[in-house]
Amino acid sequence: MQAGNKYSLLLIPGGEVFDRLSRIIRRLSIRHGGPDFPPHVTLLGGRGGSHKDLVAKAARVAAGIHPLTLRLGEIGFLDEYFRCLFAHVALTMPLRKAHECARGVFGSRREPAFMPHLSLLYGDYPRSLKEQIIAEMGPRLDLQFKARVLHVWLAHSHPRHWRRVASFPLK
Repeated sequence: MQAGNKYSLLLIPGGEVFDRLSRIIRRLSIRHGGPDFPPHVTLLGGRGGSHKDLVAKAARVAAGIHPLTLRLGEIGFLDEYFRCLFAHVALTMPLRKAHECARGVFGSRREPAFMPHLSLLYGDYPRSLKEQIIAEMGPRLDLQFKARVLHVWLAHSHPRHWRRVASFPLK
């Protein structure tokens, strides 16, 4: 393992929802010069450590949570590269418990507030452009999907270098 590797636990839609979100992300990335990336909701991000330990912990997390229905809603933005433009994900009790399970297994006691979201565009863009994109897309992305698998991704660098290293079915 290289020093500095960071792993993230992701929930990824399947089927038509994956295809639709991928088209939106790809279209926005081409139009605005941002990176293309797979649609996902990060359950827990930026974990360092040995590959073997991280994969074992992720398996424990997956064994501790049930499949989740994730509902996408209002589109928002922040002045952050990885949360440039995104759809909010409803913070349901099952999703909150899944996040708490992951934090517990990984020993993450001090974390920023969990704000589940599905990013649509990465980059550093002016507020006016993000507002224009929302005006064109509409204020909401009313989609939902059932997350049945927890994916572990090596995601410590540019999104084109991300790669899935393990997947575990939720119990």
